[in-house]
Amino acid sequence: MTKTKRLLATVAAAAGVLALATAPQAGAAETPTQGALVQSAIKNMHLIPAQLHGSAKSSRVAAAPADTAAYLIPSGLNNGRCLDADTASLGSNGTRVQLWTCDNTAANQAFYITQIPEGYLRFQNVANGRYLDADLGSIKTNGTRVQLWDYAGGAKNQWWGQTVIPEGYARLQNGASGRYLNAQGSAGGNGTLIQLWDFIGGARTEWWGQPPA
Repeated sequence: MTKTKRLLATVAAAAGVLALATAPQAGAAETPTQGALVQSAIKNMHLIPAQLHGSAKSSRVAAAPADTAAYLIPSGLNNGRCLDADTASLGSNGTRVQLWTCDNTAANQAFYITQIPEGYLRFQNVANGRYLDADLGSIKTNGTRVQLWDYAGGAKNQWWGQTVIPEGYARLQNGASGRYLNAQGSAGGNGTLIQLWDFIGGARTEWWGQPPA
């Protein structure tokens, strides 16, 4: 074998090893630290960067790098309100998720957003370290309660698919029920409950992100 052929063979072998090392593993079990951080525009879903002090982060998210970015998720109602974890129930599973006036310094409105190997997103609240979760007790019906809950490996009710719509906003679809993240009612005032609901064409209560530039 000539030197050139040997060199080409070595390069090809190295490339093969690299591909095996970096390719996603089919059926790989996810863990809280797996996945890549998603940036502020998730396929053009425009979010609000959080401006938090280090002490605002829960000890439950210690695995996240200190410089990991967190984001607020505004309602497509364009009413200046964002997803918010109710501070009165923040210390336990079942934390109420609602709309509240956006405050980029509030850890209970900030989320780490991670792409998991299965292709979905997980949303981890900065204030209590729990995940955006659809209540299994009501998941088969419209009006499913959306809450924060401890990480559960393989739990599709904590998985969220994301689709950008022509208007430039995003819809967030639950991996277990197929229903969409929805703000109850139409006014969207402070305290509006978040639920799952069937697809509703043109419903801004199911739109998330800042308005397109």
